Amino acid sequence: MGQKIYTNYWINRRDNVVKEHGSYASEEEALKGIKAWWELQKDNYKEVEERRTNSGALEITYGDNNYYYRIIQRESDETLPSLKVKLRSKGEIESLRKKHLLEDEQLLFDELAEPYRDRLVQAMGDGKKVQEYIYDEQGRMIRPLRANRA
Repeated sequence: MGQKIYTNYWINRRDNVVKEHGSYASEEEALKGIKAWWELQKDNYKEVEERRTNSGALEITYGDNNYYYRIIQRESDETLPSLKVKLRSKGEIESLRKKHLLEDEQLLFDELAEPYRDRLVQAMGDGKKVQEYIYDEQGRMIRPLRANRA
């Protein structure tokens, strides 16, 4: 039998867009993931509201009702991704920087300060996924690493 997992979805009602942001072992961890993402993006929402839907999902609105998060509980046989990250060696980092022609202000996950790395892992809920992006010095996502291949 499966386990209960809680998945974050960001929803843009205006453009009919739904993006999965990560899955967690508890609803509290999922909510912390959303707040970690806001912290990394330097978002400071004052009108944050949490409400429970008829289906039991937790919705988090933050100012404009066209954009919100929904945390959905579901049963799954899949294992949650590990939150552990195996940092790349200095040589691997240099090789990837050259391969992808990264500029000085573009950083790999492994080059970020530890507090940013910790928040990114919490926000994405996946220790491997965090290494698939290029970031700025404050841990904000610039673009996927694979989109920058030379």
